[in-house]
Amino acid sequence: MENKYLLILLLSFLLKELRFVASIECTHLSADSGCDECNDWGHCVPGSVPVDPWLEFALKTQREIQLDEPFANFQMFDSHNAFNNRGDGFGGNDSCTWPPPYVRPCQTWANHEFSLIDQLNMGIRGLELDNWWCHDAMRLAHMGSDLKILCFERNKLWSSALNDIANWLAKDGNEGEFVRLYINEKSYQGHDDEFNDPIWENFGNKVLTPQYLEEEYGGVWPTMRRLRENGKNVAVMIKTGASPEKDHGGLYVVRYDWRDAGMGGFTPYPRCGGKNPDDTRTWRFHGDATHYPIVYDGPSGGIMYDFVDMVKCNVQWPASDMVHPQMMRTAVFTWAEGEPSQTLQSGTCIALHGDNRWHVEQNCYQQFRHACQSAGNKDVWTVSDTTRPYRYSGIICPTGYKFSLPNNGYRQQKLFEAANGETVWINYSPWLPGYVEPTDQPQVTTPSSADTKYLTSVAALGACIMLWITLH
Repeated sequence: MENKYLLILLLSFLLKELRFVASIECTHLSADSGCDECNDWGHCVPGSVPVDPWLEFALKTQREIQLDEPFANFQMFDSHNAFNNRGDGFGGNDSCTWPPPYVRPCQTWANHEFSLIDQLNMGIRGLELDNWWCHDAMRLAHMGSDLKILCFERNKLWSSALNDIANWLAKDGNEGEFVRLYINEKSYQGHDDEFNDPIWENFGNKVLTPQYLEEEYGGVWPTMRRLRENGKNVAVMIKTGASPEKDHGGLYVVRYDWRDAGMGGFTPYPRCGGKNPDDTRTWRFHGDATHYPIVYDGPSGGIMYDFVDMVKCNVQWPASDMVHPQMMRTAVFTWAEGEPSQTLQSGTCIALHGDNRWHVEQNCYQQFRHACQSAGNKDVWTVSDTTRPYRYSGIICPTGYKFSLPNNGYRQQKLFEAANGETVWINYSPWLPGYVEPTDQPQVTTPSSADTKYLTSVAALGACIMLWITLH
């Protein structure tokens, strides 16, 4: 059995090291991305994939409206084996064309077409990294054993990957972003200093340490807003239950208990792969696009072709392979394409239309129902009993509900179903420039408060009648 395994690894080595005279013409997903520079293998050089301003704004909107959610419920689009990408030099001679089913014979060693920088530019915020010590340095390598035959001197350095991420966070507009690094160290690699030092050198106080988590937050993960306010932009994570030495001394690696499953076990909305909306754990489903000839007939474990049902189900960390711009468009549940169609300012009003997307309305006096969220369960939605012009303050919704905004794809889907095809006003006002918190009337009514208002009104009317009788 051992000889068979070594033979497989040797064949893998020979195939992976295969070289041919390459053209700088873009190939594979790079040919569809619009980048203006490709490497000798035909893949976009890091940082060259154009970013669609609408997509960038829509995904940023989705992150901003979730800032006050518990960390466990905050959706961050993930990248399975993010480091294993052609843009950073892995799988340069891959020949399988995305998407599957692949036309055989072909090979796909890389999980991704685009570099770590480009994945971040597209909206990915979770990066899975496999660190391995080989050729006297901590590197990134896609390995499943201690045998170093698949780790080469040309493999990207651990420190180089962290430097890419740090430089991305330092760019204008990215200062408030948060990046989660999942360290999938298959077996303990030792060399703690070579692992830890680049973390501090690149992120410094921006990294959330186990000590800070305990001292500042009592060991309980805060909201993303709290992390932003405290200047924490990076978390280096391993799964709870990993062997103790994988903490690398416990300086920077934090443990987190999430549920991880392959796409083979996922079912679309409304079943959501068995994900219970009441389950407070963070869920991660991952797909795998690799196909190793001879070794196995992949791809295996299921493929994530888009993010549509991941969003509807609010899978917090949907982890895909072959992330590309068109795929990221399927992650949007907020703005319709081309929206917002005017500059957002105080007084702008927004409605959810029958396409299940947000649209800016030119006329805020149109008569629509208002979106109403349960005060007791944020996943429960209805609409106001009557249609009326846009109002973000005052009593609009039924008892026990408030005029609100669906801040994740699951809640939006529930509102969409409650609206039954009607256009409804949604409360985006708190995110508009110049917004002032209303103080005139409460947003949520209860039977007792409603009764009080009624009795107060009756008493006032009675007083007016008595005054009229006295004067006449």
